[in-house]
Amino acid sequence: MRVRVHPSFFLLPLLFLCGTIAAETAGPVEVNLSAPEVRGQLNNKTRRITEAGDLEFRHDSAIKSWTGIPLDPAQLAGRELLFSIGVEAEDLPESVKNGDGILVQIHYVAANGKEQFLRLPIPNKNGAMSRHTLKIAFPEGIRKAGLDLALLNVAGKVRFHAPGFREVRPAETFQTCTVTGTLDRENALYEAGEPMIFRFRILDNGKPVSGRVRLIRAGDDGKTEVRTLDVDAEKPLEFRSSLNCPGYVMVRAMLLGDDGEPVQRIPRPGIGPRPVQYGLAGGVAPEKLQQGRPEPADFDAFWREELAKLAGVPLKVLEKKSVESGEKVEVFDVKLSCVGDRPVSGYLTMPKSAAKGEKFPVRLRFDGYSVQSAPLYRDEDVITFSINPHGIENGRENAYYRELQSSILAGYGFRNEENQSPLTTYFHDMILRGVRAAEFVKTLPEWDGKHFEITGGSQGAFQSAAVAALTKGATKCFLQIPWFCDLWGIEVGRVRGWRPDPAPGLLYYDTVNFARRIHCPVKIDAGLSDWVCPPSGVRILYNNLPGPKELVFLQGLDHAVYFGFDRNTTPRVVVKEEGK
Repeated sequence: MRVRVHPSFFLLPLLFLCGTIAAETAGPVEVNLSAPEVRGQLNNKTRRITEAGDLEFRHDSAIKSWTGIPLDPAQLAGRELLFSIGVEAEDLPESVKNGDGILVQIHYVAANGKEQFLRLPIPNKNGAMSRHTLKIAFPEGIRKAGLDLALLNVAGKVRFHAPGFREVRPAETFQTCTVTGTLDRENALYEAGEPMIFRFRILDNGKPVSGRVRLIRAGDDGKTEVRTLDVDAEKPLEFRSSLNCPGYVMVRAMLLGDDGEPVQRIPRPGIGPRPVQYGLAGGVAPEKLQQGRPEPADFDAFWREELAKLAGVPLKVLEKKSVESGEKVEVFDVKLSCVGDRPVSGYLTMPKSAAKGEKFPVRLRFDGYSVQSAPLYRDEDVITFSINPHGIENGRENAYYRELQSSILAGYGFRNEENQSPLTTYFHDMILRGVRAAEFVKTLPEWDGKHFEITGGSQGAFQSAAVAALTKGATKCFLQIPWFCDLWGIEVGRVRGWRPDPAPGLLYYDTVNFARRIHCPVKIDAGLSDWVCPPSGVRILYNNLPGPKELVFLQGLDHAVYFGFDRNTTPRVVVKEEGK
């Protein structure tokens, strides 16, 4: 951002001195806040140099004060440089008039005699130390240059830390980098108010390097903090936080390029670019977490009535066609009758030896939030029925799914007007299609009659929990990064995650309410730093399960891609109960 501030804006003359900065022209350009030329402008009442070498402004009333710091034009001319400075503020007013408040400004006199002013967009907000940057292309032949630091027409305190310039690195510099991190204790559990220490490093081909990250802290205390911080190659960046109530603190560090934007990389073909980042979380008394709003008193009555409606539609196989026949398995595209406008639609994978009379366990699979074909599985030792959530066609061309995603299925489940009633929310028919799929697999003559597993990830875990709760006979339920947990947690300050706004109809679909009605063993695999499905909701899901149950929380596991995540080496928190 470029904002011109006329020189008459300042009450004191700016100093333009050459030779102040001792550095090679081609190297970094450091700014010495303790130089005699700077100290000569200070008065120890409104401006002083701290013991740490920072420049601090302290205003008891709304006054203007600033410091002009000379820069050597010979070290800047003709170079593209990244200017960086740390800023910390406290006791500032909530509202600051435009143009007033914190000022960080670079200015120079060009060869033609025109003076240019470049002001950094520093927010006038109280907050801990955070880095701010500006990429500047200096022209050849500049005559004078300076850095202005000021606090204008407001009371409060601002501290400026370690300003300087360095060469702008090309984007390719970061393409082999990852971010990684650790918590100061492996079990990730703390007492209320106890410090949690989050440590992050930037690695380039496995070796620590310096760089900059955007650090985001969100907690179940309703507090969010965003800071930009430098990471040293010699030691990890340490960030401290705490929590005074049951729940979790989540912290992620996102790698920034020299343009100040997140570095992104494509994890694999067919997937768009993702930020290079890493996340961690620590918890306080998670066993005490309770859902943000109780379940409806008529929860069971509602679902009895809806299951009765489903029972009124006879189970029929509308279509069963072979789409793949291999040496070990045969795959069928199956459609089943159901309530609503669409059938159950999925791929049924049958082991070939079932044709000879061999019996097999059954696995019902659900997939994540998407508009696409059901995934096709080629399991050789189990009958697998993988259904898509919408009852749409499987195996069609991409244009078919794109058209649906941009029309009738656009933003499905997030339409507030539909979510006012449990009968009109999109998930109503989705869940009943899942129940009908469960009814179908139990009628297969190839089923061994004993083993019936329901499994899914994300939205598929939400579907799995609902179907396991509404269906008899499930013997195992596996939920991966489960979605739709504790939808009303945001009302008590918990991390929101990614989910619809709370609405009356959705109370009948909250995964934590289905949990109480699942009576088979349940295993949950989830991420402690999942910003789509936050850990507090997952833990409430676990708390509500009657058991037997097991929860495996992994540090560094997010719903999206963490390039530095290694499932085999990351710390994990395991909670397990045999049943009640």
